[in-house]
Amino acid sequence: MSQAARLDIQDFIDRRPVGGFQWRVLILCLIVLVLDGFDIVAMGFIAPALVNDWHISREALAPVLSAGLFGLAIGAIAGGPLADRFGRRWVIIGAMLFFGVMSLASAWSTDVWTLTIFRFLTGLGLGASQPNAATLVSEYAPKGRRSLFVTVVYCGFTLGAAGGGFLSAQLIGSHGWQSILVVGGIVPILFALAYILLLPESIRFLTLHPERRGALLAIVNRIAPGTADDRTMIVIPEPVHRGHSSVGLVISRPYLLPTLALWVGLFMNLLTVYLLSSWLPIMIRDAGFSMTDAALVGAMMQVGGTLGNITIGWGMDRFGPHVTLAGMLAAAAAFALLIGVAPVDVDLLMVLVFGIGFCINSSNTGWTALAALFYPTEMRATGTSVMTGIGRFGAIFGATVGGLVLGAGWSFSQIFMFLSVPIGLAMLAVIAKVRASERSAAAATVKTVQ
Repeated sequence: MSQAARLDIQDFIDRRPVGGFQWRVLILCLIVLVLDGFDIVAMGFIAPALVNDWHISREALAPVLSAGLFGLAIGAIAGGPLADRFGRRWVIIGAMLFFGVMSLASAWSTDVWTLTIFRFLTGLGLGASQPNAATLVSEYAPKGRRSLFVTVVYCGFTLGAAGGGFLSAQLIGSHGWQSILVVGGIVPILFALAYILLLPESIRFLTLHPERRGALLAIVNRIAPGTADDRTMIVIPEPVHRGHSSVGLVISRPYLLPTLALWVGLFMNLLTVYLLSSWLPIMIRDAGFSMTDAALVGAMMQVGGTLGNITIGWGMDRFGPHVTLAGMLAAAAAFALLIGVAPVDVDLLMVLVFGIGFCINSSNTGWTALAALFYPTEMRATGTSVMTGIGRFGAIFGATVGGLVLGAGWSFSQIFMFLSVPIGLAMLAVIAKVRASERSAAAATVKTVQ
């Protein structure tokens, strides 16, 4: 058995082929996002049934949709600092248990305000689990595949969301809207219990915590047997700021301007995504189509997003993260304009909605990959999660605006024409991020962590 006197963890991950242990982490984090995606979009798919069952207006559901998204924002902002302090693993497991229990409780709601409270609580767990799963998988990915790994994990979100659409079409008619929330609660609880045994801690996080050296050595030797022992010095070449909080670091120089660009970009991206995810099925119903057509068209957006996630991750690694993200946003704006002027035909609508889902959902994932590439380990979970939390306020705004414009009588075409505006602002944020990152890279001092 040979041991290295000094082991650079970043180089160790980057130079080795992706092995079984890393694929396991990828699959486990993918499942987290599948469960998240199913539960997050559940309200959009069951909204028409709630309107009929409770005899309420469409606009009356706006507090329910907004409360869930507000919980997502708070959960993300809180979950990142916890993960940077205590580790990604237990935050993910605890969040899954919590949102599973709250989803089950939601199924027994009898009025809008009870459902609003439970969807807020569900959102807290969902918000903490999603960005930390992306952070964990990024820390096991080699540099040349990091964006691809993160975006593949986010395929789980769109797969779960699409599954919610197809399952809604099958279950709501025969078992009621409650069945979707029951499934969205029981399954994550079971997976969370299994993850206590299956989910490892981040190898990069462990490198920054000497008190957990035993766990670090076990993972290193699991990936490559015989690589390290008690005499091996394990390091990671990243900036370290001892005695500073991760939240303070994210908004300090030289990270402040790139952070603001990330916040604005994801805010606008999620405004678009959640206006569509929350209200598209009802918009389709209002255009004269059946509830089944509404569920299927909504699901096509998520199917497109799943394929788009793979494409954008590959493109970011191959052509550069910023140019790829800007290109996807430009295409999303084009699809929004096309939907706004196209004749209302269900087959054409499915194609165009697939296209905008391909571009806008993948762009949403692209912002997460961009953050994971930008922030160092000691603040990566915080930077990614706080960005996600800030972005969630865009989702809240999108869901709320959707209810308002529908209540004001905006047409299907007018809403899609409007969506080209926030997408364009997200493109400007990409440009700002490039310039800010160049300045921060010139100012940053790289230190080696021991």
